[in-house]
Amino acid sequence: MISPLAAEQENEISDLASVHAQLEEIVAASPRVQLAQGNLPRAIVLARDHMADSKVRYLLLRLKESAGVNEGMSEQWAELLRECPDDLQIVRYCATRLVKERHVDEALALIERHVPEMSGNRDMLFARAKLLNDIRAYEQSDDLFRRLVAQREDRNVRIEFAKRLRKRGLLAEAYSVIEPVMAALAPGSKAAELASALASDFAFYQDFESRDELAGQDIRIVSMKHAILHFRNRRIAERPPERPVSIALVTGSLGPGGAERQLTRLAGELTRLAGSDDSALPTPTSQKPGDVAVLVKQHTEPSGTGKKQGLNFFLPVLLNAQIPVTEINGLPPISISHQAVADPGLTRLLEQLPPPVHYGVTRLTPHLRANAFDVVSLWQDGTCLFGALAALLAGVPTIHLVFRGLPPNIRKDRFREEYPVLYQALARVPGVYFASNSLAAAQAYSQWLGIPLDRFHILYNGVPELTTGSSEEDERKWTQFEANTADATETIGGVFRLEPDKRPQLWIKLAAQYLKDRPQARFVIVGDGRLNDNIVALADELKVSERLLLVGLSNHVGYWYSRMDTSVLLSRFEGLPNVLIEAQLLGVPVVSTPAGGAGECFVQNVTGHLIDDLDHPNLTEACGKIASMVDKVRGNDVLREHCRSRARELFSLSAMLEKFLSLCVPFMRTPENDERIDLGPMRLMEA
Repeated sequence: MISPLAAEQENEISDLASVHAQLEEIVAASPRVQLAQGNLPRAIVLARDHMADSKVRYLLLRLKESAGVNEGMSEQWAELLRECPDDLQIVRYCATRLVKERHVDEALALIERHVPEMSGNRDMLFARAKLLNDIRAYEQSDDLFRRLVAQREDRNVRIEFAKRLRKRGLLAEAYSVIEPVMAALAPGSKAAELASALASDFAFYQDFESRDELAGQDIRIVSMKHAILHFRNRRIAERPPERPVSIALVTGSLGPGGAERQLTRLAGELTRLAGSDDSALPTPTSQKPGDVAVLVKQHTEPSGTGKKQGLNFFLPVLLNAQIPVTEINGLPPISISHQAVADPGLTRLLEQLPPPVHYGVTRLTPHLRANAFDVVSLWQDGTCLFGALAALLAGVPTIHLVFRGLPPNIRKDRFREEYPVLYQALARVPGVYFASNSLAAAQAYSQWLGIPLDRFHILYNGVPELTTGSSEEDERKWTQFEANTADATETIGGVFRLEPDKRPQLWIKLAAQYLKDRPQARFVIVGDGRLNDNIVALADELKVSERLLLVGLSNHVGYWYSRMDTSVLLSRFEGLPNVLIEAQLLGVPVVSTPAGGAGECFVQNVTGHLIDDLDHPNLTEACGKIASMVDKVRGNDVLREHCRSRARELFSLSAMLEKFLSLCVPFMRTPENDERIDLGPMRLMEA
């Protein structure tokens, strides 16, 4: 007879085994973020009474990883590893979590501690090679895998190495690793299926590029390239000029950035024109807009972060203008096999795409097909990456690639291997327009990509007249600051996000140096961002806090410009800075680093000054130029009017609309040269 205590223990064991089984089932059913997020609450309830069990915690942490949870994860994995120091799966998740948090050296040290290279144990070295691959230490991992293969013929090592190379897109390398053992693999085994798939793919891609050309290439990028080139001979049907064009403006977010502001403004103006008669068009030859929609990758605030990201800053403006806004993340993904792709070869290419491109093809293509837009305007590099092939597959006649700053070969933190291949392939497809909001950016893209400069249209920002109205909160902030700085003889301002590219710390250092020579100056910064706390601390450290007002975000920027004598921008990277144009529209001259198209926004040494060195601005030089501009503008109504009139002439809404609508007419390949698309004469507006 079983004692009550034994029966209770048996029930507990059975209950725990059931929890393990259910959690394993949930983890297996949660391969994607949204699925994992949906399943996480149920898993938490299941695990609640069993958190002392290491396996329960391990499974729950795995699910949290899949759900994109970040807060406290590194500490929880480290605690679990202390309890289970010999569990290499936990070592793996600890290391990959450290890499996610950009602690690569710590991840390498963790692997060295738990799986040292000098162990001499072949199984441990095999585990080490896999772990190094998991944390993307590919050079070290590949070297160790190759040494293991060379030491002894081991099919398992070759199979694992080939599998990991294939996952990274290195098809030629994966095939060469597995080819020597293909004949020895058991028919019907997973290894044999892997080898067969690699052999088939390798043969297929040699129809596009030679064996030598495929070596070292990510086959996903090769697939993207040739999927785009599939459309290089496409024919675009002529559209009656009297028929309005439907336009989709596509971007990554609706945060408080210059590109997002410009896209929102353009959407509003196009919608206004669509509802007016033809006489309202910028010129008689302009293409009349029809339906206008905005597609954004994400505008809702991310869950589980605990921090407001401001992704929907411009959403209310669009909704108030009754402009349809679609969140692409919310569109159902439709697999390639369930989409209408007539060519089997193209279908096969589409099955192996870089993740961002696959994202666009599965989510965006069906939506574009269903809505049959005449024009899809893709704003910024990341959007071009996920949207261009999607638009081609949907049969969109006219596709804009709109660049808003210097290219990612210069902005290294934004570079992806896909970009040069993407743009060079798209340059050979009819109906694709390259556009930039500054000549400086167009020149940089042209030089980087080897695409002639005359392929780029210059679409300058359109900036409306700003009002100087304010809110009660704005008035309160200024009145209090004005009282605290009653001795001030000049006000130097800046409007920018408190983000690294804008170099707000340098701005504070500039203010501190300026005050040494002109102690009666005061400073105003309008904007918010991740570096806010750093700026507050630095201002305290440099003893400029009493002369500085940090306004934060404001919907009444014109009010703050009207309080400035000069506006200063110290960005490292820019496209065409709206803030320099806005300041001049209110008669405020500017001083700026030569970032992007900043120098195209004003007349050098007349309505503004450029600081000479972009990478290492000389603060003494900058202070001198600011002081010069402050002294020059004081009481100088002629200069203020010059600022206003030039900004209106070059950067009006009507000029922007005229240029944009001229890009909404599809063009065809010229018969003289099948390899080059002739866009016709380009007009580069002079600054």
